[in-house]
Amino acid sequence: MKVLVVIDSLNFGGAENVLVTLAAEAPALGLELDVLSLAPPTNGRAAWLPRLRAAGLEPHFLGVDRLAQPDAVARLARAIRESGCDVVHAHLEDATTLAPVAGRLARRPVLCTLHHVPVPLRGREALRERLAVLAGSRSAGLLLVSQASRDGFAARYRRSARHGHWSVVHNGVDLERFHPTAPGEPTDLPAELGVPAGVPVVTVVGHMRIGKGQDVAVRAWPQVLAEHPEARLLLIGNGPREEELRALARDLGVASRVVFAGARDDVARILRCTTLVALPTRMEALPTVLLEAAASGVPSVATDVGGVPEVVVDGETGWLVPAPAPGVLPDPGSFATALRDALRDPARLRARGAAARRRAEERFGSRQWAERLTDRYAAVAAGRTPEPA
Repeated sequence: MKVLVVIDSLNFGGAENVLVTLAAEAPALGLELDVLSLAPPTNGRAAWLPRLRAAGLEPHFLGVDRLAQPDAVARLARAIRESGCDVVHAHLEDATTLAPVAGRLARRPVLCTLHHVPVPLRGREALRERLAVLAGSRSAGLLLVSQASRDGFAARYRRSARHGHWSVVHNGVDLERFHPTAPGEPTDLPAELGVPAGVPVVTVVGHMRIGKGQDVAVRAWPQVLAEHPEARLLLIGNGPREEELRALARDLGVASRVVFAGARDDVARILRCTTLVALPTRMEALPTVLLEAAASGVPSVATDVGGVPEVVVDGETGWLVPAPAPGVLPDPGSFATALRDALRDPARLRARGAAARRRAEERFGSRQWAERLTDRYAAVAAGRTPEPA
């Protein structure tokens, strides 16, 4: 079965990462994937291209810069027909808005996936979300990546939820790539990171932008060091806030205990050598890094928002820190308390890490996820309504 995946752009992000995971599972399930980015490969909107190519995909670019571009639907319909696909799978808001209409013109069924939890929006962004939900609800099926995402959209768009074919399909993680340390594998971090062997390491993975909460982790770090003076905070990723975060670490006097690792391709190895993963985020639908940490047998400390508690079970696979209000970052002091508590008991860390791995195997394996998607592709290609997850 041939599937054309249409996505807004190829920026760094969870939705883009999903394509790499699906590409790895596709051959075993008889799927042939093509990837089409609406946005042209300019202004950083092709950052994920090398990873997709490494996964065996050669994406195409439609060159649609904006949703209201007059020929956007016609161009997308033509690309769908020329692809020879059986099914179109649209990801993110713009693709979800355009693909159902273009699919009708091209006479191809369209599934859509939204990857976020709705937050208060105004103006153009609110309209953009509304159009995506309305169009996605009139496609062959609208998939949400967490129950929190579905509940949030259903509360905001009650009529669409009643009349659309909505279902929850949790994303999956490659359980072979992300796994606990096996005998003979290195247990120390790569030498260039400069982290001494045996010290506690708390890792934060994510694009350095507002809302991801790296600043909360840095502000919490002096309190963590008061109890665990050799611990290291490892920040993986880059972005517009990097220099601000570096300055904050210097101002707080913790720069020697905070490691800026940049964007890396060896996250799987780093997670295996990590003591704890932290995600002090403002809002997430289903954070990829928490799935990867769980698969690696590493417990997490994360904000209790959105779909986070669908991955991290407080007291069982990690620690959840309440946000003071919806959409607000957690207090650094509260986050520091949870981190200190987590690092205080190595035996408990190991137990929660093992429980996280078991939960990943039971619920979040990429093969299970890809099989659920394949069942939906087959259903809509045959003109049937896919069963709710």
